[in-house]
Amino acid sequence: MSEIIQFPRQDAGKSSDLEAVIDKALKTIPEKDREKIRFDLIKTVDSYDAFFTEWSLSLPAEGDETLKKQIYDIAHQEHDRKMRMLADIIRLKIQVLVAQYHQRRY
Repeated sequence: MSEIIQFPRQDAGKSSDLEAVIDKALKTIPEKDREKIRFDLIKTVDSYDAFFTEWSLSLPAEGDETLKKQIYDIAHQEHDRKMRMLADIIRLKIQVLVAQYHQRRY
């Protein structure tokens, strides 16, 4: 039997951690150029949007409520996994964008 997971999860710390990573990476960039890099990062995130934010779930009509709840919980675990993957992509992409910026400057 699976563990029941409440959704949505309140992982407020993860969002602020990601923001801190982005802000730290952008500190080496002059203020006027930061917005362009943030825009490029947003374009990257948007390109993955449907993969990370849309998912379908088919529940068997004849299944009992416990089975349906377990399937639902597994789907939410998968969603959480995808969101962690997206955060990792954002962390790597901001490093790439900052490195590319510095290469162009020198």
